[in-house]
Amino acid sequence: MGFVQAAMLAALAAVVLPVLAHLIFRRRSRPVSLGTLRFLKVAVRHDTRRRKLKRWALLALRVGCVVLLVLLFARPYRVEAVGGGGTGLTVILIDRSASMGRTRDGTRLVEHAVRKLPDVVNRMSGRARVEVAWFDAKVEPVASEDGRVSVSDLNAPEVLAGGTDFAAALTWAGARCEAARGGGPLEVHIITDLQRSGFGSLDVLAFPKDVPVRVWDVGPAATANVAVTEVRPAGLMVRADQPTTVRATILNARPEPLTARAVRLNLTGKGKSFTLPGVASAPAGASTTVTFETPPLAAGLWQGTVTVAGEDGLPADDTRHVAIFAAAKPRVLLLDGAAREVAALGEAYFLERALGLAPPGETVPDAPFRLIVFPYSADARLPDLREVDVLIAANVSGFPAADTGKVRQFLDRGGSAVVFGGGNLTPQSGPSYAAAGLSVGEIAGTHTARDVPFRVADFDAGHPVLVPFADPQHGDLRRIAFSGCTRVVPADGVRVLARFRDETPILLEQRTGAARVLWCGASVGREHGDWSRGRLFLPLVHQLVRGAAGLTGAGPVRDLPAAGEVPGIRAAGPDWEVRNLEPQESELEACTAAEFAERLGVTLATDAGPSGAADAQKDQSGLEQRSGELWPWLWLVVVVCWLAEGLLANRTVA
Repeated sequence: MGFVQAAMLAALAAVVLPVLAHLIFRRRSRPVSLGTLRFLKVAVRHDTRRRKLKRWALLALRVGCVVLLVLLFARPYRVEAVGGGGTGLTVILIDRSASMGRTRDGTRLVEHAVRKLPDVVNRMSGRARVEVAWFDAKVEPVASEDGRVSVSDLNAPEVLAGGTDFAAALTWAGARCEAARGGGPLEVHIITDLQRSGFGSLDVLAFPKDVPVRVWDVGPAATANVAVTEVRPAGLMVRADQPTTVRATILNARPEPLTARAVRLNLTGKGKSFTLPGVASAPAGASTTVTFETPPLAAGLWQGTVTVAGEDGLPADDTRHVAIFAAAKPRVLLLDGAAREVAALGEAYFLERALGLAPPGETVPDAPFRLIVFPYSADARLPDLREVDVLIAANVSGFPAADTGKVRQFLDRGGSAVVFGGGNLTPQSGPSYAAAGLSVGEIAGTHTARDVPFRVADFDAGHPVLVPFADPQHGDLRRIAFSGCTRVVPADGVRVLARFRDETPILLEQRTGAARVLWCGASVGREHGDWSRGRLFLPLVHQLVRGAAGLTGAGPVRDLPAAGEVPGIRAAGPDWEVRNLEPQESELEACTAAEFAERLGVTLATDAGPSGAADAQKDQSGLEQRSGELWPWLWLVVVVCWLAEGLLANRTVA
């Protein structure tokens, strides 16, 4: 239920007038004892009750007349439910982006948008089918079981965190209109703040030009804003116990310069926290960068915020979240399955040199790994794995029963492993590897090249381990030549990262919870060619070990847009997601409806358009005739009540 002239409802206070008249002119009597009339008491009592009922009925009619007259002038109309019709289609799009969280007259813009719905409903045919959807960077239809949308029950969302994308919203609406074409008139209504930065990707916009679009602007005239639009650590993953740099971009979307505005960085991790101050100054409409130098960060996840002080039109973008993972050097245990008395002849010689970055017997302080080499034969036993992050098995034939349990427990605790092939791995090695949790499939033995060496034909360039090799200028994996490999038939759920031209897998990955097992079918000795002495050997094995430790790319931290979720930092399995508002949401300048139509190539609805007679009756006074108005029925009820009051008043003694 809506009212054209809701202010008239204040006149309901006039209902006290008939009540006061009833109290003032009510009959007052003084009892007098007359013995000769005592036999008439029964008849008098009956007549008194009847007159009292008439007076109460008369009061109710008079109060009802006052209430109905007030409602008549307030002009109520029905807006409880729309849609479900079969003549044409009307699509209503309601903006729920972060910028709609601003306030106007103390109320959020998104709530103003919801209050506009009765006006929108009045613009369309009462028999049209209606589809309503919220939109920001994505579109979410308002679902209903019976196909009817309850406008009065639609509530504004509490969380507004998405970016505006008019193109995505109109593409969705256009698809709905095309599906309904031929069934009647089509139209689209969009309720928004007309944010100029919200046009989205116009390349993917698909909207029929013959469908009129009516724009309902609920935005304020202007909004001054100061925002943190970007936070850039020197790296989402840095070395532990070393300082790092965090840079924040501050946008001054105001008509006046920003002078010495306080900015602060808060970081918390490992039970400690610190705050670094900064100052931002920028001309009107420009951005500036504030740099923070952190103290050394202990190993682990550090999370916090960058906040700009002061109040403005959009408080949601005054704070931006940041997370940094300080990575300690992975502790690596290298099992040499073919050790020799002469170290240079052993299986792990080249691998040890590549991981240690130092000649035999020496170490360097900046080495990326803390490496221990352990000759592993049939009679050897594994050392304690509680101080190990990555286990490397190089040409290991298998694990005794006493060690399979140790390896399994190591993986269950979140440890990871890298397995390299070799002649010691035979089909008989499969059960041992499976019992230890290191299997990625069936071991089929050695696969030897005949006429030409094996070369990588295809690899997953999007995998974090292999991303550095996506650019051939940084090293092309297809140039590595292998004389053979250990063939593996992948099990279900195992990801093949690289394969030879004959479809033989060479790099595979198995993930179980936080544990990773990376498998390279080539020997790191000389058995499968001289690839271990090539220039790509070092970066590839470094990436494999770092990938097993979860330290490739940005490590366990992912910087993502809010995408409609509450901004913040949350765990996502073994990783951490940092979600923030889209930077363009901080640019609050609005465009006009004409510019909106020109940029998107749509046709704006006019008063002579398919909105019908309701459009022709609209004027700026707010007194336009609305569909579903109840005043004719109210007028009829007022007349009936007035006649009934007159008849009853003539038959009632005051």
